[in-house]
Amino acid sequence: MNYQKILEEIKNRLDIVDVISEYIDLKKTGQNYKSLCPFHPEKTPSFFVNPSKQIFHCFGCGKGGDIITFVMEYEKVSFSEAISILAKKAGLEFEPSEKSFSYASKEKLYEIYEQALHYYISQLKNSEKAKQYLKSRGINEQTVEIFKIGYASEERNSLYNFLKEKGFDESLINSSGLVNNSYDFFRNRIIIPIQDLTGRVIGFGGRLIERAVELPKYINSPDTPIFKKGENLFGFWHAKQYIREKGYVIVVEGYMDVILCHQYGFKNTVAPLGTALTQEQLEKTKRILNNLKKFTNKILLIFDGDEAGILAAQRSLMSLFNGGFIVKIVLLPEKEDPASFLQKYGEKAFKNYLSKALSPVDLIIKSYPQKKLNEGIRNFLNMLSYLKDLIYRDELLKELSEKTGINEITLREELKQIISNKTSKKERIDLKAYSGSKEEEILLRIVLSYPEKINYILEKVKIEDFEIQSIRNIFLKIQELQRNSEFSLNKLLTMLDEEEKAFISKLIMTSEIDEESVIQNMKDCIKKLALKSIDKKIKEVAKLGDEKNLNELIKIRKSIIRNYNG
Repeated sequence: MNYQKILEEIKNRLDIVDVISEYIDLKKTGQNYKSLCPFHPEKTPSFFVNPSKQIFHCFGCGKGGDIITFVMEYEKVSFSEAISILAKKAGLEFEPSEKSFSYASKEKLYEIYEQALHYYISQLKNSEKAKQYLKSRGINEQTVEIFKIGYASEERNSLYNFLKEKGFDESLINSSGLVNNSYDFFRNRIIIPIQDLTGRVIGFGGRLIERAVELPKYINSPDTPIFKKGENLFGFWHAKQYIREKGYVIVVEGYMDVILCHQYGFKNTVAPLGTALTQEQLEKTKRILNNLKKFTNKILLIFDGDEAGILAAQRSLMSLFNGGFIVKIVLLPEKEDPASFLQKYGEKAFKNYLSKALSPVDLIIKSYPQKKLNEGIRNFLNMLSYLKDLIYRDELLKELSEKTGINEITLREELKQIISNKTSKKERIDLKAYSGSKEEEILLRIVLSYPEKINYILEKVKIEDFEIQSIRNIFLKIQELQRNSEFSLNKLLTMLDEEEKAFISKLIMTSEIDEESVIQNMKDCIKKLALKSIDKKIKEVAKLGDEKNLNELIKIRKSIIRNYNG
């Protein structure tokens, strides 16, 4: 079954406003329609539908996407089942190729993943290149065994052939997410199994061994009936008993961070998979945090101490406060993550950093310069409005008063005002402060509103330099479509995961770039991104004291300014 064709036909025949109107009451407001959101309780409508772009977005809970996403979310059905429902509404015949999933026992899927695990482990034993890579990352043989780390060879269909030899049905193999049309999903990657809380393998993460600009460094196996990457924590199976023993959990960002932390004795460490612990992804975050809270309500977040790490720490606070967690934050030296830090400095130095963990108040004071501290305090009070633990909130307010010198009564009155006046619109403004590079976001807005500008933008920017991973991933998919002269919003949406769809729908709904200013906006953003990239290189070369290269880079910087000002 060609999903692309059936999707296009469904969207040609059905209007998103008509379909959503079958489920909820929509009222026209300007060019859009609005309603109370069907996915979370609210008193003021924050759910919008855009008929021209055929997308929806809720500014309260962050859900968004196309007609397929809506039906999946509302009906609580799979992608294939959503297409079946909509195909019937459109008068189309649809026989899902994934039908086997509906009838096949989940035990068969677990069995496939268990066999794949054994296969990847055997491949690692036969690959000196893969073993050398793990050694270079400081991972010892005992840790390899504990985490059941494996390797996927460069061959296109070796796992597929292995599973066929084991007697698995071809349709089930192709539907497992590990194989696509007889081609292996993972190739030339270190394979790290993801286990559920019972220890069963439900998915895999793959890390490239050799550098390749066109390929992502890490990928996860696709979602299946037994695996939802946005609802699982890596290392949870290994860490759960130690989380109970220690009374808190350490949350890091990546596979290698978790693995090295466990190897060095910090065995209460986990990492989210594909979903940051942020307010923007609240629904998925809730599922992760609800599982975690069965073991502890205390979280120690570890981030790189650079600007991006500090921003990521800030963005996590609202979600964790909303989940009822007590939070502390560790900021490592710039350009260090837990894995690299442990390799360089060892267990004692790492433990010393953990002992200096910041409270949320310390983080805010550290994040904002003195002249902008009031802005930071207001943002922090907004975060506290999400905090369900009133005793913890009281402690933080007292700490904030003591460390800033602001009268505690004043802070309490301000917080009271925020809570009483909180609306979907205000939440949208507050959340906007935590978005990343505005230039990247504006360029994506331009591409979505003015597709004729895509080629110019792709020629002028380096996608690999983008700071925001979600935007980088979306631009790579836009580039792929444009390369084949197939770009359209509908086709792009079919390539995006649910988080990316929600992000896109939000951008479209809040786009304010008019046709008269689009060229100037575009050039300004490209210029700023180019300057940001060259300034980063200048900083690095200046540290090395390479005067010749430094002068060349300064010339390039002047050329960028001259070209975009001319």
